[in-house]
Amino acid sequence: MKPTQMSRTAQLAVLGLVGFGLPAWACTQIPDARVQQLIVACALVSVLGFFGTVYLVPKVASKTQARGICGKDLNKKGTPEGDRPVPEAVGLAPGCVFLLCVISFQLLHYYDISSLVSFVRSGFQGALRTEPIADAWLVDYNAALATIGFMLFLGFTDDVLDIRWRVKLILPLFAALPLLAAYSGGTGVAVPKPLLSLGLGLPAYLELGVLYKAFMVLLTIFCTNSINILAGVNGLEAGQTFIVACAVLLHNLLAVAGWAGATPAVRDGHLFSSYLMMPLAATTFGLLVFNWYPSRVFVGDTFTYFAGMTIAVAGILGHFSETLLLFLLPQVFNFVYSLPQLFKIVPCPRHRLPVFDPATGLLRPKDAPDWNLVNLTLQLFGRCGENALCIRVLMFQVLSCGLAFGLRYVLQGIYK
Repeated sequence: MKPTQMSRTAQLAVLGLVGFGLPAWACTQIPDARVQQLIVACALVSVLGFFGTVYLVPKVASKTQARGICGKDLNKKGTPEGDRPVPEAVGLAPGCVFLLCVISFQLLHYYDISSLVSFVRSGFQGALRTEPIADAWLVDYNAALATIGFMLFLGFTDDVLDIRWRVKLILPLFAALPLLAAYSGGTGVAVPKPLLSLGLGLPAYLELGVLYKAFMVLLTIFCTNSINILAGVNGLEAGQTFIVACAVLLHNLLAVAGWAGATPAVRDGHLFSSYLMMPLAATTFGLLVFNWYPSRVFVGDTFTYFAGMTIAVAGILGHFSETLLLFLLPQVFNFVYSLPQLFKIVPCPRHRLPVFDPATGLLRPKDAPDWNLVNLTLQLFGRCGENALCIRVLMFQVLSCGLAFGLRYVLQGIYK
């Protein structure tokens, strides 16, 4: 059976099973019982985040639609569905639930999990044991919350005020300021072994200083805008975010388990990243319940900015930005391929969407096609329905993540 012949529920079930299944297996490979307890606790908080998102999305949708923050589905133009107003900016729901999840887990992080379980089983009798949390963890939590919350606010502002593209490009710069101010990690990079072998006198560790922080800003700008411009098809924005979040989470948990020779210092960064990726994956999947084809809500810039910034923060504070870019290969390609239109070298319409044929229900590229991955997929593989187009692009995302894992572990010890 082809994926597009499966029911909507079955498609989401397969996506969720693959996305959550591999990280769940990776968690069983972690030898440290305390760390495993923390990961399970974060997973339980994330499950609550999923149900919270499912509950909140219809509430937010009704409010945004009542305020006129809605649009028409242009990929269904000429059909009854194309005339129905669809609530926009509903990414506010998973964004708020995500922040609540991270704050809740930050509080749980103070407690000995086994002590907390015993406390609940005893009917809340006795005393809870606490474990001191390192200042570095507190700095990372607060910097991440401030940056992601700021970006969520700016994304919702964009949905309401319809900010111009040139302004959108620099919004992540302002949101990243709390992260830059609080960042206390290294500002250098390990020089690849092939370059060291050339005998150029390069140091094994190259200190970049302010250039590294400039790279951090560029990464946040890229991640937020790259998710935003690979869009226009029901389920695509949330779908790519879910796949990347699950891939990053799997990478984090394998590193925490000690695979590929990860050192204890490296594992701490991956562990913190996993505490961000679990609620991101869970809340995004809750959004997909409503945003998957046929979509009942639009995620808006609120979601794409929030999701992109969260992924960027995880890569920066987890210290695996190079690997992160491998997971984002479709977004990198789409961004580079879109540059002629983004910089007005060729005409750039407001909505770079394919053409919908109401007679057949299929999408085709424009006669003068827009320069993005969505239209290129139609050019390469032919006309198809909107659901099939989304699945094709997401399959490319899955293959890219698989390639990233292959390169990451094959080159371990050879590249760096």
